[in-house]
Amino acid sequence: MHPRRASLARAAILSLAVSACSRTAAEPEPPPAASGAPVAAPLAWDTPGSWAALEAPRAGPRKALYKVPRAADDKDDVEVQVLSFGLGSKGDVEANFREWFAQFDGDVGAKARRESFEVRGMRVELVEVAGTYKIPLGPQGGSRRRAPVEMVKDGYRLVGAAVRTPDRGNWFFRMVGPDETVQSARSGFRSVLESVR
Repeated sequence: MHPRRASLARAAILSLAVSACSRTAAEPEPPPAASGAPVAAPLAWDTPGSWAALEAPRAGPRKALYKVPRAADDKDDVEVQVLSFGLGSKGDVEANFREWFAQFDGDVGAKARRESFEVRGMRVELVEVAGTYKIPLGPQGGSRRRAPVEMVKDGYRLVGAAVRTPDRGNWFFRMVGPDETVQSARSGFRSVLESVR
């Protein structure tokens, strides 16, 4: 090899070795740039002191669960569920109301009591039905999505609401159980809705 070429080759190898040594072996990658879109806080509300908070699943649409004290003659508990399906189509208000009404015998949706009001710029839609409630005792199947076995409860009432938020999707509040207890808890349920923020 020509001495001049050998000298250039050594210089190139030395240059590569020096540049390789000047970097640390495990340099961390810079963090990805955060998007400028602010994350909306979840909906918040106040609950009546007599309601007992139950543990809700960490994942899924159920965001909170409460047990309401029974009225004198009622044998079953009343639960209040708070649900959020995000911004997708599962949060459609009328579709959720229809699903709730379908848990009762007959066409209770046709005679459902409805009301709406505004709270801090959010529209709240309230529905109420009563009748014979069907509790599925097995997995739902078939085109009508009904369980093959159901427990039937006479004298049940449902009070439910959808809170339409501008940036956090629709949130659903659902109270169902024996008529007397649900009616006695109706004002507390209303106060929860009036406190949303």
